[in-house]
Amino acid sequence: MRSICLLPLFLALSLCAGEAGFKPLFDGKTLNGWKAARSSGEGDTGAFSVNADEAAIHVYAGREQGSKQVTDCLVSDAEFSHYILKLEYQWQEHRFAPRVDWDRDAGLLFHVHGNLQKVWPLSMEMQIGESAGDKPDAKGSAGRFHTGDLFVLGKQLFADTPAVGKFYDSDVAPVTGKSIRTGLGQEKPKGEWNEMEIRIHGSEKATFILNGEVVLETFNLVQTQKDGTTLPLNKGHIGLQAEWAELMYRNIRIKELPQE
Repeated sequence: MRSICLLPLFLALSLCAGEAGFKPLFDGKTLNGWKAARSSGEGDTGAFSVNADEAAIHVYAGREQGSKQVTDCLVSDAEFSHYILKLEYQWQEHRFAPRVDWDRDAGLLFHVHGNLQKVWPLSMEMQIGESAGDKPDAKGSAGRFHTGDLFVLGKQLFADTPAVGKFYDSDVAPVTGKSIRTGLGQEKPKGEWNEMEIRIHGSEKATFILNGEVVLETFNLVQTQKDGTTLPLNKGHIGLQAEWAELMYRNIRIKELPQE
């Protein structure tokens, strides 16, 4: 029985070992190296806990369906600038007030900075959204959000981003304090694991990948100063959202890239 329980952790560590240059950001057993924004102190991990059987971070584990919950953000202790980050996520069953009837929603934050106990902290976000929902429309896509949407969390932050989806030209527009929808729905059905990836090159470029497909790219990440000037937004912490929907994150690993 013990060997069965350890299998997910073994697979997670083997996955990192098999990808040259990657190292785990989550050890599959503890939340060492991370802190919940709503933590009240030592031992309090907010909305996040570890599912040892899955070697996963479980969001809202054991909470009653439909109960009132609060949002939370699990933030890495370390900061990063140029890197590739990969993780897997899987939607679970429960949704919570005040979004019991909404499509499931979460997010992967990068370049997190400022007050790390704020929900939400200043950052850029690769949205994690239930693309088809429980009642898809005739086109199979009734979701409010899609995994791969860009959210800009902070009105003083800007990014040059396409109008919809991935693109291969220079027709971009500044985005601040709002979102840009990806034009590509690549999420697997609820109950299956999805692999998402972000490739971050400082302030120059961010690429969002879901299940092997590029779904959005954004460029020129900056933040506005009090005097109106802008500075490159080129580094920050990494964050995982808890936003009224039960899910699990696992196999979180990172490969730092040379700064050009």
